This record gives sequence, C-alpha cells and structure tokens, in this order.
Amino acid sequence: MERCTICKARLKDSSTICPRCGADLSIPLNIEDEAQALCHEAIMQLGAGHLGDAVQTIEYALHLKREPLTQAVWGFIRHQSLH
Repeated sequence: MERCTICKARLKDSSTICPRCGADLSIPLNIEDEAQALCHEAIMQLGAGHLGDAVQTIEYALHLKREPLTQAVWGFIRHQSLH
C-alpha cells in the first residue's frame, strides 16, 4: 500500500500507522497481503493443472483487492477456460 486509505498521505516502507492522520492501516495491509498470496496460489494451481481451484482462488483474491497481476491472471484463466 503506497497511500493511506483515509487521508491519501504517502506511506513510508512498512508502517502500519499513517504519519498524517494516525489511522491504523494494519487491517487493509493484511487484506492486501492475503490477496497477493492468493494470486500466487492461483498461479501455482494453474501450473499444477487445477483450473477449477485456480478460478475459485483468483475470484476470492479479486474480491479482496483488484491488482493488475490478479486481473491479468483472471484474464489468462478466462482465456484458458474458453479453449
């Protein structure tokens, strides 16, 4: 996370407290980390040939946070499902 979800201040490194407004950002940061881990898990599932599991995993990751890599993996999975 580059900016505070409350006041949009730039965040430094791995701080969980916004330096401007003092908001506790630990929950949004944990959600972001979980979404990234799920995206990587979906990639591993694809590599193992588990397309159905990968679909469920990437959909959950997208539900948590829409990131460019997660959207690209979802697009790849959709393309694979069509063929």
